[in-house]
Amino acid sequence: MKCLLDATSVKVLARAIHCLAKIGDELHIEPTENGLTLKTVNASKSAYSAFNFHLPFFLDFCHISENTIQADPDEDTVIKCKLPMKSILSVFRSIGSLEKSVETCNIMLPLLEALLIIEFKCKHGIIKHFNLRYFECESVEAEFCKSGYASKFSCSSRFYSETLLSFHSSTQEVTWSLAMDQVHLSNHIDDEIDPSKCVRTEVTLAKDEFVDFNVALCTQVTFCLKELRAILAFAEALKLDLDCRMEGAGQPVLFSLEKANLYSADFLLATLTPVLDSTATSSRTTNNQRKNYVSTQSDVSKHSSPVPVLRDKADSRTVSCVNLQTTLVPIVSESPCHTSRLDSLSLIEPQPFPAMEDDLDLEIQPPPPKRARARYIFQNCLKATQELRERPCEVFAPDSEGDE
Repeated sequence: MKCLLDATSVKVLARAIHCLAKIGDELHIEPTENGLTLKTVNASKSAYSAFNFHLPFFLDFCHISENTIQADPDEDTVIKCKLPMKSILSVFRSIGSLEKSVETCNIMLPLLEALLIIEFKCKHGIIKHFNLRYFECESVEAEFCKSGYASKFSCSSRFYSETLLSFHSSTQEVTWSLAMDQVHLSNHIDDEIDPSKCVRTEVTLAKDEFVDFNVALCTQVTFCLKELRAILAFAEALKLDLDCRMEGAGQPVLFSLEKANLYSADFLLATLTPVLDSTATSSRTTNNQRKNYVSTQSDVSKHSSPVPVLRDKADSRTVSCVNLQTTLVPIVSESPCHTSRLDSLSLIEPQPFPAMEDDLDLEIQPPPPKRARARYIFQNCLKATQELRERPCEVFAPDSEGDE
């Protein structure tokens, strides 16, 4: 494969690579007779992206890779390869500098060298040459049909970007609710999270704000917001309209854009499967069972006699539970050793050392913890150290005022 691009096409190609890098970790390159295709798939295989650059996009294009050692036409073939995103991003890192300095770009895929060769011809006769190692792979395809979607609406990418500014940057998933005259956007909150502790954001887009609005099925879909922001970053920079196609919950969402006959892009995003009603039904059944169990316990407590009656295991268990609930009295433990909180406080408040009797054998006790020992020492320092009883002591300097 060999192609030649001008400065404007190089800027578009760089933005496309940056967009794909935000979605997947590997770049798939597939030359065809109609142009060049760049694809990527994210790690979880829930997002598929493909850029198709048509022949008018290039100054010169040839999809066949020639043998660079022996020019044998029988050995010419089409190479389909992939390479890490980090390596290709090192070439197209700064879009602004490429726009200012690069005049033409030559991209080649030789047959026997296993290298992606990129050559920039810059101003003042400067030539930059890059050799990137690639790996041959099979073609990556996603099966979808644009005409098979029930609902389609298109709008400017800038309008979508301004709408998403209302959502917090930490929002991971967004829910789109389609109606016949509007589109309702809201951040998705999991059922495990307490709704009272979350921020709820909702935005409603009227039908008149869209360039094309055709909703045939009122549905509600939820998908990841990371890939959508990457798509909008590319579309907004080039001032393109974005088409959205939806069908139903659990079905993939298709975003597509196109620039005349130069290039086009398709982004297929997976959506969340709707939650089944079995969970809600089971919870309601459990609540009803709990209510029935409480009512049976109250009836038994009202009509039960204090004399025990022999019954089957289930009845005896029920009566014993009721009796325990009615006769339970709170018991306060005298010793603090049975309470976990007191055990935890014992590390803070020092405990007095037990008095040892002379008759008992002396046992070497382990030293107290460092913190308790320090508290015990400081506590002794604060006590009154002067005793009232008189001690026999020798006077070295008698009072001088008395005898004189």
